[in-house]
Amino acid sequence: MKYKLETIPLWDAFKEETECPFCFLKEKAEKRYLKYYLGNSAMNPETRVELNITGFCPDHFGKLLIERSPQHLGLITHTHLKDWRADLEKRFPSGKNGTSLFSRWSGPKGSETGEYKKTNDSRIQGCLICDRIERTIQRYTFTACFLWKRDEEGFRSILKSSKGFCIPHEGDLLLMASEILKQTEQDDFFVLVKDLQKKNFQRLEEELDWFTQKFKAENNSQPWGNSEDAHYRVIQKLTGKRTDH
Repeated sequence: MKYKLETIPLWDAFKEETECPFCFLKEKAEKRYLKYYLGNSAMNPETRVELNITGFCPDHFGKLLIERSPQHLGLITHTHLKDWRADLEKRFPSGKNGTSLFSRWSGPKGSETGEYKKTNDSRIQGCLICDRIERTIQRYTFTACFLWKRDEEGFRSILKSSKGFCIPHEGDLLLMASEILKQTEQDDFFVLVKDLQKKNFQRLEEELDWFTQKFKAENNSQPWGNSEDAHYRVIQKLTGKRTDH
């Protein structure tokens, strides 16, 4: 598969010195796509077809509501609802052929899920914003592996001195490395990521430990150091979700 290089945003993300540069990039991409789908792009016929069929996950529908663009959101949800209504016959069986309607919907016991339920589930699980974010992160992980391979502008040093990655994006990066790097390069890259993660997980563990100790009376006058927001950063490291603080 061919991927597009995205060097400037990736460099900017590493300059932020966050717990995970890909989380930073994901957050920026999400904001961009929220505005995109509430803008004039929703009037584009091809985009509208995608919107009608796929829609958004509950999380992104909620974030679209927060954007406070009720007219645009009303328009796209109206046509999306109409598409669901037109799809009714594909989601519910009709008539009888010797089996109950419910068993035809869910599939017989001990078998694969029924085709009607599969159709329903496939539509529920879709989200245009999630899909676009995933493709965006693929481009950035490709760029990171490419820059490491070529060591362009000293990227290996920048990567090695970073704070590492959250667990979900750690996996995304290693999968991309296994796809585009040679075997010997893969091994070197794998060891680098492993050592980087080990070092930074230990750092976070120490910071979180001091965070908990600070609540003891005898430590009240002691400085926080880098630990005051350690709980937020640990949650991001574990889940890939940046939290407000």
